[in-house]
Amino acid sequence: MRYFRLTSSKYATYTLELLEAEGFKIQEGFTFPVFGAVKEPFALGSSLANFFGLIYLQDKASFLPPLVLNPPRGARVLDLCASPGSKTGLLALLVGSEGLVVANEPNKSRLFTLSQNLGRCNHLNVITSAYAGEKFPIKLQFQYLLLDVPCSGWGTEEKNPKVKKIWKEDRVTSLINLQKKLLARAAELLLPGGYLLYSTCTTNVQENEEQVAFAVENLDLEVKTPELDFTFAGLKEGGYPGTLAIEMLPGEQQGFFLALLQKKGEKEEIFPGSEKQNYSAFALSEVEIEARGKCFLFGENLYFVPHLALPWLKHLQFKGFKVGKVKKNNFIPFPRFRAFSAWQGERIVFTEVDKLKRLLQGEEFKYKGKGYLPFFYKDLPLGWLKIHNNRLIWQG
Repeated sequence: MRYFRLTSSKYATYTLELLEAEGFKIQEGFTFPVFGAVKEPFALGSSLANFFGLIYLQDKASFLPPLVLNPPRGARVLDLCASPGSKTGLLALLVGSEGLVVANEPNKSRLFTLSQNLGRCNHLNVITSAYAGEKFPIKLQFQYLLLDVPCSGWGTEEKNPKVKKIWKEDRVTSLINLQKKLLARAAELLLPGGYLLYSTCTTNVQENEEQVAFAVENLDLEVKTPELDFTFAGLKEGGYPGTLAIEMLPGEQQGFFLALLQKKGEKEEIFPGSEKQNYSAFALSEVEIEARGKCFLFGENLYFVPHLALPWLKHLQFKGFKVGKVKKNNFIPFPRFRAFSAWQGERIVFTEVDKLKRLLQGEEFKYKGKGYLPFFYKDLPLGWLKIHNNRLIWQG
């Protein structure tokens, strides 16, 4: 069974209806927002819901790191090794529109993938940065931090049969050293009383239990036994007390290791800092964005920055969500931007999935007018269409 998560709680019902309209049979997963496709008339990855970023496909076990960290709504979270963004997106859903996730990825190509996935899914409360994880700016501290480290990947053996031959024990030394550096920096970035979730997709004790022992002995961290409100097949205690190990189940899930660590000391609140910065906010009047924050112009590109990130503009190099462009004072929306508040103006509505697919395939649909209009599947917003020469054009 293929597993996926919803990317928006607000449109959960509409998204499931769209999947059913394409012939998929869906059942609830082990916890919200996880679901599974019991019947696939064609590959779930080719569905309209996936194309528009309304769902995100991922391995069943990879849902667990954000769920075990379990940040509350409104929290600030750092995902230190974020690409491709599967765990980042779930964190964004957990903290809600009033929260903030900083998704960090130093590799340029992986950062591009991360940004593409976040944009497709419309996660407005995520900003991206590109620091080496072990050198992330120490001026900023977090109450919650996800550290899904680069690892040997032994838990993915079903998908990658040669992984243990490629990453033999004598070849993982460089990974182990990097993991230690990342753990050390993560501990520095964590506020006293804050929580760090360390995870890998390997079964190698050197990268799992021994790294937890290193963190406890050297980094002022202690293991906390997670309290889960769901059951999960193949979940057991790891080799270090309080940690979790997920068994690899063929055709179902990868092997995973998780450790929830808390920094010793009294809990501290994050000092918000000052919102003063050298950039001028852009007043976007054409559409109301459904999250708190401000828009900023960088050249022609218009980016949305969530309100919790505004005090950090002076301390952190990052990018927000690309809303669109501004040319000659005219707003040109990003075709996939759908995270706007209730739309009261003119709209384009599709009630049949067949017509929607034909539009995406380039079939000509006549429509009198010009400019850009939001389009919907029934009441589900999908993005924006350009009207040119009295016909609809999808530019996504």
